[in-house]
Amino acid sequence: MKSLKKSIKYMTIIVAVIAVLGIIVWAVAQPPAVECIALASSVQESTFNEMGEVIPQQESDIFSKSGGKIVDVIIAEGMAVRRGDLLFVFDDADLRSEEEGILGEISVVDSQIKSQIVSLETQKNSLESEKATVQIQVEKAYMEEQKLSGDIKSAELLHEFGDIPAQDVHNARFAYDLAVKNRELAAAQLAHLTAQISTVNTQINDLRLGQNPETANGASQRQQLLAQKAALEIGLGLLRDKQSEIEVFSAQDGIIRDITVKEGQIIAPGSKLCSVYQPEQYRVDCFILVENTEGVKSGDEVGVTLQMRHEDKKFTGTITRLAHDAVDRISKVGLSEKRIKAEITVTAEGWENVGPYWPVEVRFVTSKTENCLLVPKTALFEDAGNVWKVWAVRDGKLLALAVERGIQTPSQTEIKGDINPGEIIVKDAKAGNIVEGKKIKCKI
Repeated sequence: MKSLKKSIKYMTIIVAVIAVLGIIVWAVAQPPAVECIALASSVQESTFNEMGEVIPQQESDIFSKSGGKIVDVIIAEGMAVRRGDLLFVFDDADLRSEEEGILGEISVVDSQIKSQIVSLETQKNSLESEKATVQIQVEKAYMEEQKLSGDIKSAELLHEFGDIPAQDVHNARFAYDLAVKNRELAAAQLAHLTAQISTVNTQINDLRLGQNPETANGASQRQQLLAQKAALEIGLGLLRDKQSEIEVFSAQDGIIRDITVKEGQIIAPGSKLCSVYQPEQYRVDCFILVENTEGVKSGDEVGVTLQMRHEDKKFTGTITRLAHDAVDRISKVGLSEKRIKAEITVTAEGWENVGPYWPVEVRFVTSKTENCLLVPKTALFEDAGNVWKVWAVRDGKLLALAVERGIQTPSQTEIKGDINPGEIIVKDAKAGNIVEGKKIKCKI
């Protein structure tokens, strides 16, 4: 009995050993399991991202024309204004004082001009009185000339009949010639007086109308007064232009931003006061590194992302302008970089609650390939002939296929050649037990 139990024990051990050996042999005979992938056609894009800014399509800076002291700032950052709304008020006390001074000087000059006019009118009256006397003399001389002309004819007729001697005819002609000369002298004096009166009238009119004609002999006292008054009136006009600028109004509807001044501040002429922009009408400006501009052109579509805490806002834009000249831009780490400005039009709903100069991320696509077969870079290996290959699995067996490499990403490579979508290839070409023609079990 004891011998039987011992025999059964040995038989059980032998059976167990045979079973284990059988399992080991079966396992060794099975093809190895290798991680594989099935090729699928895809679209491959070569892209890069840059940071950009939201820029108002319509924004105008408001400047002070005359400068001075600001006594009132009506607006605040983010305030909505309408065209013509009052924004700033400047102190005009100095302007009013200056205006009073100029008006005083003009009054003095006006008094001097009036005095000149009175003097000229007195001179004119004297000349007109003298002209009237000379006019009578001219008329008398003319009548005397006519009478003596008749006397010559009578004397000549009497002499012809022998009633008077030739000397009487000579005397008549001499008297006539003398009368002509007297009439001509009186007429010349009359013309001279008329010209003098015309000149005085012109001077009076110049003074009254504020005209300032030039003369060949330089500026007379009259012209100096007119020039002085003209200069004062120009100064008064400029001063009143400044007075009209003490109140600054908005030139358009919009939102106020970037107020650069405060009440009580004294600023120079031409200083910026603030900006007014149209809300929800934006474009995106982005500066691209020169080395990244290859493949980027006007008309390209780009993706624009405004990063938010809970959900990003995503827009589609179009490059409407790509600058030709590079500009220097300082990077985040303080380095100077050469960049090209791209202006991007974004036709989007959802600009509400978005402000100007907010940062956005812009995604540029420099190339795009359709029906692209991508594999992990680990699936490629280079044989002794410097030919790139992948391990394909056909009918359960490994086959080394020669391929060409196309576009590449940091982790993937496009492959071309005698290979089609759906092909099964080994994910890692350097995995163990990979030999041409060997059967394997794919793990996908």
